[in-house]
Amino acid sequence: MPAVPSSVPAISSGSRTLSRGLAVLQCLGSSGDGATVAQLSASTGLDRAVLYRLLETLGQQGFAVRDPETRRYALGVALVELGARASRNLEVRRLALPAMRSLMEQVREAVCLAVRDRSDVVVVDRVEPAGLLVRVGYHVGFRHPLAVGAHGRALLAYLEPGDRGPLVARHPPLAAELAASKARGYAVSSDELERGAAGVAAPIMDRTGRPIASLGIVAPSPRLPDPAALGPKVRLLSSEVSRRLGHPG
Repeated sequence: MPAVPSSVPAISSGSRTLSRGLAVLQCLGSSGDGATVAQLSASTGLDRAVLYRLLETLGQQGFAVRDPETRRYALGVALVELGARASRNLEVRRLALPAMRSLMEQVREAVCLAVRDRSDVVVVDRVEPAGLLVRVGYHVGFRHPLAVGAHGRALLAYLEPGDRGPLVARHPPLAAELAASKARGYAVSSDELERGAAGVAAPIMDRTGRPIASLGIVAPSPRLPDPAALGPKVRLLSSEVSRRLGHPG
């Protein structure tokens, strides 16, 4: 049984494998010229057989690459892509926060920012006024399908046809809703993700015209009986964030 360092805790099998894989990636990240299996074993305390299995899996997913001449492993391009995505998300959050706070002060409701993650949307920021007694559970980290909810459809409506095609094919009535959302510049929802909850959201576009986030209001339906009434306000503030990101429109 190989010795396991403190950075790889002795927990459940799946979590232990993940921890070991992360430890390997951390070692590769600190090795400027890459690392051999022997060096990784010395750094992590992991048995070479375990390392070979981990490296094979990481390689298949693009997180590690092997130089056949030096037999050294290095970080793969998949991590670069993840890093770039994380950087974009941080930039969007920074630029969107003033608009989110402005919208929150105007409507006195929770304002959320969400980003796309493949066929899902994930909430990455939320601001709300003090004193709200009843809240919608649209919290940071909440994930749901793009086809559901105002924040999801605000993004989906502006994706290229090839990107949204499979989702629309599975939900034929969705096409008309997306067309309407794109025509008015915002999407609305009611009683979808949570009974008694309503929302309105608009897309944030990057300099190339690609939707990278959605900004909008979520509130209990009694306080937001007509989400579309606030649509133009949401669209205006989302457009301001888009311009800060370099979008010409």
